[in-house]
Amino acid sequence: MGRKRWALLLAALFLLAVGCGAGGSRVTPGAHVVVVLRADGGGRVDFWVGGGVRSDRELRDLGGRVTAALFPGKTAGPTTVGRGTAFTFARTEVAQAYRRGPHPTFGVDGGDAGRVLRTAGYPGYTLRIRPPRVRTAMGDQVRPPGSEYAWKISRDDPPPTGLIVMRPRLVHWGIEMTLLGVAVAAVTAAFVRDVRIAFAGCAAGLVAAATVLVSDAASGEALGTLGYLSGTPLTLVTKLPFVTLPLVVLALVRLVRLLTRPPERSRHRWNAS
Repeated sequence: MGRKRWALLLAALFLLAVGCGAGGSRVTPGAHVVVVLRADGGGRVDFWVGGGVRSDRELRDLGGRVTAALFPGKTAGPTTVGRGTAFTFARTEVAQAYRRGPHPTFGVDGGDAGRVLRTAGYPGYTLRIRPPRVRTAMGDQVRPPGSEYAWKISRDDPPPTGLIVMRPRLVHWGIEMTLLGVAVAAVTAAFVRDVRIAFAGCAAGLVAAATVLVSDAASGEALGTLGYLSGTPLTLVTKLPFVTLPLVVLALVRLVRLLTRPPERSRHRWNAS
């Protein structure tokens, strides 16, 4: 009887977990569009719906038409269907989503996309636009790196329109690279025999490395948005600030050893005996 009770209890817990998971992954009704703009000038559109599409082919066709409406005159790649954790989505890549430079712009015009969705039976939809991780502005509103623009459009709402202006700043990246150089030099100095220099090196290395990590580690995307780097070089440069992680570990290990080492007099007495 004990085994049966345990089996029934485990089965009930399993069914409860499955039920909760199914409820959490339920897709909101309507159509949903996410536009991602990359620092290399490319972009993509992820599209999914909360019902009404009967096959992958219909989803792929509708996602391609929505992309064509959002990027008029741009050459889009083939639309593919992916399986997400909560929903199936259509993804379309756009090789040249915007022109890079000191002040790149992306025009938001949801009118054509809204008409495509209404014709398909989706009068209400959500639209999210995620620019590269640089400062952006839409109208008088300036947003920090990592911000996105989102709209929830119902049947009678006007379509979203406007111009997103990207404002990449090379100065921020230059400061981070300077701090990274300071962190490397300071941690190197932390391993000299002079205790005072070692303590100072540990402190300076930790402060510089922590500043790089706490600040915007993705500011290297400014190099891509400006048009300086793309592809693999841009990826490597963007990840470069994370070099400070092992520097932090080295500085902490060295600092612990300095704090736990025996005093100089004790060591001299031990060597003399």
